[in-house]
Amino acid sequence: LSVLAICAGLLFITTLHIKVEPEFEIKVNKVDVRHQPDHMTGRRDYLDLALINYNLAVDMTDSFHWNVKMIFLYMVAEYTNEDNAVNQVVLWDKIVMRGDNPLVDVKNLRTKYSFFDDGSHLRGRDIKLSLHWNVVPNAGLLPNIRDSKHISQVLPSSYTY
Repeated sequence: LSVLAICAGLLFITTLHIKVEPEFEIKVNKVDVRHQPDHMTGRRDYLDLALINYNLAVDMTDSFHWNVKMIFLYMVAEYTNEDNAVNQVVLWDKIVMRGDNPLVDVKNLRTKYSFFDDGSHLRGRDIKLSLHWNVVPNAGLLPNIRDSKHISQVLPSSYTY
């Protein structure tokens, strides 16, 4: 058993220099901001909800090598407001297994998860949309990678109903 662990460790070392960097493009088609009742806390407050319609193309063809079992992709919206210096919301995610189609190309996709603010701070706010991924290896470390490429989008300054 210890020989097997040593072999797995040595094989993992051979993939340390290989970068997993999928090519991707995010294009925002439409953005709406709504003022909705807060049904989650039971209070009679209202929250801002952003609805984003976008295109996403990701090419992971060169990202899979022998030590990649799967890649977990997720898109994050990041913004600041008066209450919080950093706000990050996951809008979409997908697991791509070895053997699956390494091309993700979706058009007119709506956010998979709700993009709520804990108040009324989304109108006119500048947000950054970026793609992150976790590489799940057969052996070794589980890196969390955030690409430096992102797009900025200004949310509408008035509510849409």
